[in-house]
Amino acid sequence: MLVALAMVSLLAVAALAVDLGSLYAARGEIQRAADAAALAGAKAFVDSGVTTDPSLQPVAQTMAQAYASAAAAQNLVSGGAAQFSTSPVFDFTTYPGNPRITVTLERTGLPLFFARIWGGQFASVSASAIGEAYNPAYSQSNTNSFLPTSPKCVKPFLVPNNDSAPGEPSPIYVDPGSGAPEPAALSLIGRPLPLVSACKIGGRGCTLPAGQTAPRKGQYLPMLVSGPHQYCPASSAPGCSGAGSDFQQSIQCCDGSAFNFAQCGQSATQAAWDPSINPGLGTGPVANGLQCLTHTTANGGLEDTLDTTNFVSGTGPMLISPGPYSQSLYGLQPTDLMATSDSIMTVPLFDNSNPVLPENLTIVGFLELFVTDVGSGSQSGNFSAVILNISGCGQATGSGTISGGGISAIAVRLVRN
Repeated sequence: MLVALAMVSLLAVAALAVDLGSLYAARGEIQRAADAAALAGAKAFVDSGVTTDPSLQPVAQTMAQAYASAAAAQNLVSGGAAQFSTSPVFDFTTYPGNPRITVTLERTGLPLFFARIWGGQFASVSASAIGEAYNPAYSQSNTNSFLPTSPKCVKPFLVPNNDSAPGEPSPIYVDPGSGAPEPAALSLIGRPLPLVSACKIGGRGCTLPAGQTAPRKGQYLPMLVSGPHQYCPASSAPGCSGAGSDFQQSIQCCDGSAFNFAQCGQSATQAAWDPSINPGLGTGPVANGLQCLTHTTANGGLEDTLDTTNFVSGTGPMLISPGPYSQSLYGLQPTDLMATSDSIMTVPLFDNSNPVLPENLTIVGFLELFVTDVGSGSQSGNFSAVILNISGCGQATGSGTISGGGISAIAVRLVRN
């Protein structure tokens, strides 16, 4: 009799353990679903441009709701989709410039296999997560500890922070002291930015023209880079042959070596410019590299396109239409729109307040650009872009570094309260 009772008790405990194990697994799945939804919502903040233009908050909320819902639907809990127990909560004011989204998911009606012996038939699990679009330009004023970012896949075009011609006022993109984008510079988001090499035409290496001591408005310097170069695109353009200098490969591939381990935000963050390369001469490393990156050819026709009409006016997000390459790769129609593109790239801004150009340049921030046109022939070192975002480094040092999300200098992260 006692043995039978012991066996019944043992079976009851084992049955309860099965149910608890099932619920424990469901709890882990719903937390992962909530995390994914929060990160997706934060990614919508980056795509909308709201981190630098507060007027885009209504658009950003709509996009974040859609992104979060899609992510929640794709992350099943016990074989079914979780639901939002409350609508996502948006916070654009607690940390200005670093918006947050809070999502709370629940999964009800989970069957209990053995606990029904004691009268229970179904259970539920829930989880919450907070996602943040972290723009380092605002971190000094928003946190006690500055957390610099290290964007990956930075392209080797060193753009001067002071974008003015001789005799003009001196607008700058980023205040080197505070790390914040200049208010006047924010109005440049959505505007064209044609860039040409600052190197002397006709020279083998990169030397500045006589009488010019630093790059001027609309010019860039080639950055000194080295391998390895990873995640190169497939052969979709002449420049994707796999040949070319480290400079060219850094343009067309994901080269994180320059800033993966350097903390943007320290005054010692520097990058050297390469006097041995003239981007506008020879085999055209800029043209070949950018054609490979954007999946175009010398005649165009394969690249994605950007409609800045709404983006410039602040009434909507950037509208990217897929070119034939993206249509084939992602199964899209010509009328579809995308939230990202290989034509988007991040380039470093260097402090050019000193008229004498040093060998090592101090990086103060980054520009996020959409490449719209690539030069060829004698203009192979020229290209045109649209400014999508401006991010500053700041000068305070923190205890850790947030790795920027791919092409963007603005990272997304989970925030644990």
